[in-house]
Amino acid sequence: MRLLGIFFVSVLLTACSTAKIDYDRSTDFSSYRTFNFYPEMNSGLNQLDEKRVIAQTEALLTGRGFVKSDTPDMYINIFTRQYDTPYRSSVGIGVGSGGRHGGFGISGGIPIRINSTTQEVTFDLIDAERDELFWQGIYEARTGNNSSPGAREQMYRKVVEKVFAKYPPGRK
Repeated sequence: MRLLGIFFVSVLLTACSTAKIDYDRSTDFSSYRTFNFYPEMNSGLNQLDEKRVIAQTEALLTGRGFVKSDTPDMYINIFTRQYDTPYRSSVGIGVGSGGRHGGFGISGGIPIRINSTTQEVTFDLIDAERDELFWQGIYEARTGNNSSPGAREQMYRKVVEKVFAKYPPGRK
């Protein structure tokens, strides 16, 4: 059952979202080799989820050769926004009758209201020396508040992978 939950969250994230990227085109991305997290970060996540996102981000960046440093080239600021997304759908019911020269029909819809939670996770990369934003990645996905710790970890791993798949710009 737990694997099914992890699979469902992964499929939901993959199917519903894409990363949106913006950056300063004049930036020399090759000059950024060290990182740390913004000292006054207020992610909007609970402490457990914040640790998950930070751990996944660290793992990805160090896996690409970046080094975490107390005197970094860039700071990473992470923040989230969560909101309910109404899902609008209805079931149609119809009654009809017809003859050679006339007809009669009645139809209606029964609304089905299911709200889902959407979480928008934003990663800002800030030049440490100039204190200027030079790259931003945003990922928006439907989430489950009742997810297991394993499913939440898997979800944030996918978020980090999807956003940083486009860093630096032009990366294949």
